[in-house]
Amino acid sequence: MTTPRASSAATPTAQVTHSVATPLRPTGSMPAGGMGSNGSAAAPPASAGRGASTAGAAPRRVKGQRRPPRLASLQLKRVDPWTVLKISLIVAIVMFFVWMIAIGVLYLSMGSLGVWDKINSTYETLVTPDSTTGTTGPLVTPSGIFIVTAVVGAINIVLFTALSTIAAFVYNAAAGMSGGVEITLGERD
Repeated sequence: MTTPRASSAATPTAQVTHSVATPLRPTGSMPAGGMGSNGSAAAPPASAGRGASTAGAAPRRVKGQRRPPRLASLQLKRVDPWTVLKISLIVAIVMFFVWMIAIGVLYLSMGSLGVWDKINSTYETLVTPDSTTGTTGPLVTPSGIFIVTAVVGAINIVLFTALSTIAAFVYNAAAGMSGGVEITLGERD
């Protein structure tokens, strides 16, 4: 398409040509014109069907045909020790509460079976009574059980967090030498 253009330059009848390039659209997308007045898609330009190159257009798939899922092969090269510390601390604290609840359930169920009474009576039989009071205290008490359980759980929190963080440093060193763990990710079918 050529349009005459008046200019104050030396040639008053100079003509400028304009070319309009139509960008390639993915298959199934809306035409560049948008929607027509009746809600249907606007008609493509008349020159689109005649002589237009379709070398860059993707081939159309037949309806009902599915493409296979894509796969990506990746390597896990580095684990951030700070995030490992935070995550392992959170997991260790949650496991501490699970540990305490499990011990509480176990203590109550064994108490209902009379296990603690038998252990305490056997302990009183085997141990010499205190000279001042004349009796021995029970071996198994709720406060004693839960204090020992809480101490063991706190030690587990510290050890689990420290060992996880050290494991992150060891993994980073090993991955630096060997390239890391290779992971293959894929789309769902």
